[in-house]
Amino acid sequence: MSRIFITGSSDGIGLATGKLLAEQGHTVVLHARNASRARDTQSAVPGAAAVLIGDLSSIAETKQLAAQVKNFTHHGGGEKPFDTVIHNAGIGYGATSSREITSDGISAVFAVNTLAPYILTCALGRPNPGSRVLFMSSDSHYGGDESLRNATRSHSYSDSKLHDVMLANTFARRWENSGVQVVSMHPGWVRTKMGGGMAPGGLETPARVLAEWAVGKGEFAELRSGAFFTTSGEEQAHSGAANVEKQEELLRICNEVSGVSVPGE
Repeated sequence: MSRIFITGSSDGIGLATGKLLAEQGHTVVLHARNASRARDTQSAVPGAAAVLIGDLSSIAETKQLAAQVKNFTHHGGGEKPFDTVIHNAGIGYGATSSREITSDGISAVFAVNTLAPYILTCALGRPNPGSRVLFMSSDSHYGGDESLRNATRSHSYSDSKLHDVMLANTFARRWENSGVQVVSMHPGWVRTKMGGGMAPGGLETPARVLAEWAVGKGEFAELRSGAFFTTSGEEQAHSGAANVEKQEELLRICNEVSGVSVPGE
């Protein structure tokens, strides 16, 4: 059985994936923004090992969430670290918070979609061989600006989703030949709070694909590290996501804003 941590899993694709994995008997740790949502999530997925709480728009709360995750692996869940981490949380497209500047002086979109997965990945350290890390992106990333101009104050969902592909590529490059698979994904336009009721797809397909991938099964289990894929297969990502100079610039920006550095650097 695998141990999986999924951010942004109080509803939508994250919740649906968590349900599937918990029903299969895996150790699943979910995440919610606040205590009320956490209670609802635990009720929806009674088989979840835990539902951790943290508002990812806050740097301090994101760091506290990272500490909770590490505490679970060392105390609440035994000594074994997570086999799979899915950075699923995201905001944008009509959410009230998507136009906010947070108390940290950065846009909420950058905080949740870009900075939070960076902080959590760094804080959890280099995964063990055989582990998997996924940065949830979108086909909207093709419209992102790889120049990184004003990145921390941008309200652009497309920019943040390009950042996610860049982060996946960066960590895949750093952990090359380590046996760790780092990928990014476009789950499709599906009926969620973000996708809206007019979206043509349901949750079933992306949840199934994610659940299979998370435990090393299905057609995407052997994707090369650094791949960008959809539920239909691997696809070519935005060319800017492969720009190593810009990848390193994004890491420097995230480091400067959060005070969290990449493990070993």
